[in-house]
Amino acid sequence: MIEKSENIIEVVDFSASFGKVAVLKKLNLQFQKHSITCIVGSSGSGKSTFLRCLNRINDETEGFNTVGEIAINKENIYNNKIDVANLRTQVGMVFQKPIVFPKTIEDNVLFGIKHHKKIKKTERRAIVEKYLKLAYLWDEVKDRLKDSPLKLSIGQQQRLCIARSLAIEPEVLLLDEPTSALDPLSTKAIEDMVLNLKQKITIIFVTHNEEQAKRISDQIIRIEKGELVD
Repeated sequence: MIEKSENIIEVVDFSASFGKVAVLKKLNLQFQKHSITCIVGSSGSGKSTFLRCLNRINDETEGFNTVGEIAINKENIYNNKIDVANLRTQVGMVFQKPIVFPKTIEDNVLFGIKHHKKIKKTERRAIVEKYLKLAYLWDEVKDRLKDSPLKLSIGQQQRLCIARSLAIEPEVLLLDEPTSALDPLSTKAIEDMVLNLKQKITIIFVTHNEEQAKRISDQIIRIEKGELVD
């Protein structure tokens, strides 16, 4: 069993499979609070699957099974008593391809938070400004908050998705190759952003770019064929 620790996440003998196909094999990992961990490895190595295990998105996939434990704040998230919806507010996630909603930029930022608490009309702009600033996007869109996010560049859309995730105030933010399709300027904006954000939350960042991992991470983990290599 997992013992008490100052780590925010502890992974103990954790394996995952889809049907008879083993994807992750007896992983043992620790993630410290207010740190950036980059996960690297070849395509199909299990990096994204592991990330999705941390907020149980894989649960929706038929045939998905796990063995072992993942504890967040010392509580095993695969315990049957866990409130999965609450877990996903505690552990936010941003995907490789930005997913923006057909609403305004402002409504995209507020989308998640509105489901968790009441927001007065007078509070909306301050909340939107706060999280767009954290996502390094405010100066680019502050005069366009009523526009559709589809008018933004891909890099701006990705930062908008990050702002939306930050607005629900997660303790952990999962980023699944968030810069893989972005230009150098957008990539730098996201790298600068995560370096600033680690003062507030824990970040786990999947990337194919090992130079990027060296630039931004406190810890680098390599997974190959579902196993911890380095």
